[in-house]
Amino acid sequence: MKLVIEPDSIAAGFKTAQAPEHQLLRFLANGDYKLLLSAPLLYAYEQSLYDNRHSLNLKFREIEEALSFIAERAEYVPCHALWHAVMNKPEKDLSVACAYIGGADALIVLRPDLYKQAKTTLNLTVLSAKKSLKLFEPPKTKRKAA
Repeated sequence: MKLVIEPDSIAAGFKTAQAPEHQLLRFLANGDYKLLLSAPLLYAYEQSLYDNRHSLNLKFREIEEALSFIAERAEYVPCHALWHAVMNKPEKDLSVACAYIGGADALIVLRPDLYKQAKTTLNLTVLSAKKSLKLFEPPKTKRKAA
């Protein structure tokens, strides 16, 4: 399974171990999915972590280690020079472009309602972190009647 996670969701994963975004980072560490990443999106992750470092109680070294952790486990998607904006904000377009070009199974975001244009125009699956955790649940088997 291939996922793209928006920068704000990455930062949310470092707030508390109970957050669904944190669970996604654990699944990444376990190799349960492949994270799709472009160079500009990695830079957006860096900006998001640095911008939120005080509320996340992260030191500069911890941010660098987190970025290295993410980069090591990612599959890189090339940036496309002719990519046209779909969303109204450049940082959202980075995630959308990476998901579309990389053929992601889902784009994980904090507020899926803000990504309606990406859903309709590009037919992307956009999920909150909480809903995306269902992707990792084992399939339920039906019991046969006795």
